[in-house]
Amino acid sequence: FSKDPLTPLRLPPAPPPKELLLIHNVLIKLATLLQQAYGAAGAKIIRNKLMGADTAAGMSSQLTGNIVQAFFGFCDIRNFTDLTEVLQADVMKVVNNVAEHVHKAVTDSAGFPNKNIGDAFLLVWKPVSGYTGMEDTAKEALRSYIRIIIQVARCPVLKKLARMDGIQQRLPGYRVKMGFGLHV
Repeated sequence: FSKDPLTPLRLPPAPPPKELLLIHNVLIKLATLLQQAYGAAGAKIIRNKLMGADTAAGMSSQLTGNIVQAFFGFCDIRNFTDLTEVLQADVMKVVNNVAEHVHKAVTDSAGFPNKNIGDAFLLVWKPVSGYTGMEDTAKEALRSYIRIIIQVARCPVLKKLARMDGIQQRLPGYRVKMGFGLHV
């Protein structure tokens, strides 16, 4: 974990004593939460802290950063305020279904879902040194956007939610749509 903070964590093959297993499980859960919270963007920081680098500097905001070449994507669910007002707590069905399609399409195209905030998703695609250049990375990012558009449009759960009377009364002809942005 200290060498690569994004390494998936697993239980050991032989069961340890019950107390150690409990502690081990708690640490696995904590590490998994750290992986999800920091993602690829924070993996280097976590690795350096765990390996003892930068201990004198601590977590200073005065430290210089690293220049990263990447594509940063943003997408959101359109008419989300209306959906929230009509669906109330059921709006999470829309968000979770869209998130499933966004995360799958992005990870399948060598990208990283970085943050979800309500109806919005921040996404990152970084070229892999020696394997892909900026042009190939851009194509992968665009492919994932096209895939998201198609999958959201075809999703039976999202179609059913969009056809609900309350939504159609407020937004006649509504279907779940996404907006996208991509920056270098």
